[in-house]
Amino acid sequence: MAQKAAQAPIQNAMSSSSEDLRLPVTPSLESEVQLAEELRQKTELLKLSREAVLVVDLSDKIAFWSDGAEQLYGWKRAEALGKSPLELLQTQLPRPVAQIETILRREPHWEGELKQTTRYGARISVSSRWALWRDLSGRTLGRFQLDSDITRRKNVEQELRVLSGRLLTIRDEERRRWARELHDSVGQLLVGITMNLSILQRQLDGAGPIDGKFLSESMHLTNEALQEIRTLSYLLHPPMLDEVGLASALRWFASGFSKRSQIEIDLEIPESLGRFPRDLEIAAFRIVQETLTNVHRHSGSSTAKINIWRSTNQLRLKVEDQGKGMILPAFGKDDRENAILGVGISGIRERVRQLGGQMQIRSGEWGTALEVVFPLEESELNDLGRGAAED
Repeated sequence: MAQKAAQAPIQNAMSSSSEDLRLPVTPSLESEVQLAEELRQKTELLKLSREAVLVVDLSDKIAFWSDGAEQLYGWKRAEALGKSPLELLQTQLPRPVAQIETILRREPHWEGELKQTTRYGARISVSSRWALWRDLSGRTLGRFQLDSDITRRKNVEQELRVLSGRLLTIRDEERRRWARELHDSVGQLLVGITMNLSILQRQLDGAGPIDGKFLSESMHLTNEALQEIRTLSYLLHPPMLDEVGLASALRWFASGFSKRSQIEIDLEIPESLGRFPRDLEIAAFRIVQETLTNVHRHSGSSTAKINIWRSTNQLRLKVEDQGKGMILPAFGKDDRENAILGVGISGIRERVRQLGGQMQIRSGEWGTALEVVFPLEESELNDLGRGAAED
């Protein structure tokens, strides 16, 4: 009877609220009553929120389930209370719970994107914000969780990524087409002019010095124009990328870029690198091309180093310089990398995303380093190996 009498104030305080909150028993009856009263007063404010608000105790059981949670997930309060939210919602976390708890012990809150399932089986994306739930003495009682539905936004982002991928493919195909046009049309015309000038030079052999000088200069200019057309054609789409693969195309490009820019290029590619799917080889080549262009335009570095290597299930690419570095804005990591050098880096990031890879940029007084990791599918590698053997 004494125990029931001791719990009566807490039950009375909670019954005056329109919400059913299950609080763990604490040693101090007075602090429990005060905590319950505070939660009762804040309940009315929580009703105004459209987001899902959860309170989870130390045993990972739901102690509070807001009206917004009912609307978002479909489960009524009575059905959700006492359940594990991770199990109830089939939550897919971006990192283990233990790591999140470690972050919460040293940071005010943690934010991340979760994949969850509603009562009706719909898989949704939510932006989740977690913070520790403490009593008046500072003792941890569990956590608060605020979830916002971002499924529509993620779907739109996915559609934009698909569209962006198509645009990149179209651009690469246009580059390939223009490369062929330059080589096969303008290039051949210049070859014809060069041949005619050679014939004319033989016919005018012994002519006056002015005529000979004029003809010699014309042939020199025509040969230079022909070389420029070939270079432009190869830069738009090097044929060796299709014919002999990424390693040879990168060696050719690095050599030519070094001569044109006077930047010393240290290129490290293992002889056993092999071939990769066409989209991956194009992406890796364009990333090196864009990154070296940025080095030339922005860094002021006289050297650049390119490493490309292959592990069991990854293709890794790293480009470094020793220039003046970049000033990275002091906001979130993803936003930081999105802001660097505008369109060029955005294009690189989009290529990486399209192929399921990851990209990291580091910069300081020592220079700048861009590293990209692409996943490799075993089935694709086996198909490439068989194709090379048949050739």
